[in-house]
Amino acid sequence: MAGVSVGTVDRVLHGRANVSALSREKVERVLDEINYVPNHYASALASNKTYNFAAILPLHEEDSYWARVEKGLYDGVKHYTDFKLVFKVFNYDQWNEDSFEAQCRNLMAYKPDAVIIGPIFNYGVMSKFIKRLESNEIPYSLLDSYWPDFNPVTFYGQDARRSGEFSAKIILMAAGTSKRIALFKFLGEGRVASRQQLERERGFRTYVELHSPKTEIVEINLYAYDKEGMKDTLREFFTGHKEIKTGISFNSSIHIVGDFLKNELPRHGHISLLGYDAIDSNIRCMQDGYIDFLVGQHPQHQGLNCFRSMFNSCVLQMKQQVMHYVGIDLIMPENLDFYQD
Repeated sequence: MAGVSVGTVDRVLHGRANVSALSREKVERVLDEINYVPNHYASALASNKTYNFAAILPLHEEDSYWARVEKGLYDGVKHYTDFKLVFKVFNYDQWNEDSFEAQCRNLMAYKPDAVIIGPIFNYGVMSKFIKRLESNEIPYSLLDSYWPDFNPVTFYGQDARRSGEFSAKIILMAAGTSKRIALFKFLGEGRVASRQQLERERGFRTYVELHSPKTEIVEINLYAYDKEGMKDTLREFFTGHKEIKTGISFNSSIHIVGDFLKNELPRHGHISLLGYDAIDSNIRCMQDGYIDFLVGQHPQHQGLNCFRSMFNSCVLQMKQQVMHYVGIDLIMPENLDFYQD
C-alpha cells in the first residue's frame, strides 16, 4: 500500500534509522489509514526470551500486609504463563539496613530484567541501590512508599499524607469532646518501619493542628522486638490515662493494642481504635469489638497491578503511567464482611 519494501516498513514501525523522509511519510500515512495498532503481546512471544523479574520486600508473617502484597505479585506471574518468566522474591529485615543491603547484593547477582521494591526507610541506603539499578539500566517500580527523588517505571500505593488526613478526620469524629488521642507507634531500632507511615503521621498531625488545635496527641512507643515490654508499656499507659477514648496506629499492628485490652483489661472503658489493613488479626479484633475502624488499601491488588505494569513496560514495551494511588477505604464492623481484596 505504501509502495516500499517490507524492510522499510519494519524500520519505520520500530523507529530505526536509514529511512528517507519520503518513504517514512508514505508508511505513516498508510498506518493512519488502516488504524494500525501493534500487537505487543505477539511480538514479545515471538522473541522467545526468558525474563527475570525480582522483588525485594520486608520479611513478614503469614498474616500480614506484605504477605498479601506478595500473593498479588505471584498472581501477576500466573497471568503470563505464555511467557518465559522467572520471578524471585528477596526478603529483608525492615528494621536492619545491613539486611537490606545484603539482599540487594543477592538480587543484583540474580541479574534481573526488572525489579519491584518494597519500602526501605533510609534514603541513603535506598539511593545507593537505585543508582546501581540505573547504572545497569534495570527498570524498577516502587510499592507502598513513594520517593519523589527517584524515577520508577510505576508506583502503587496510597497517597500517604492524604491517608493520614483521612484517618485524622475519622478519629476526631470518634473522639467527640475528648481532647486527647493516643498515637501507638510500633518501632524497631528507634524508628517506624517505612516512610509511608511517617508521611501518614505528618498528614494526621497537620489535619489535627488545623481542625482541632486544642487536641493533644499522646505518643506511646512500642518496640517490635520486645513483646513483654509492649505489654508493660500498654498496662502503664492505660492505667494512667483512663480519660483517653481514642487511639490510632499507622500500620497493621493495631490488633496488638486491641488484644491487650481484651486479655489484660477487659473491664476498661471502650477505646475507639483505628489502624490499617484488613489482615486476619485485625479482622478478628474488630469482630470481637476492640477495633472500630480500619483503613484498607487492597494490598493484593497493589501487588498484582504493579506486576502487570512492570510486565507491560519491560516485556511488551508499553509506556506506563507512573503514579497509581490506590483507594483509601474505611472499614467498620458494619461493612467488614463486604470488604474483599
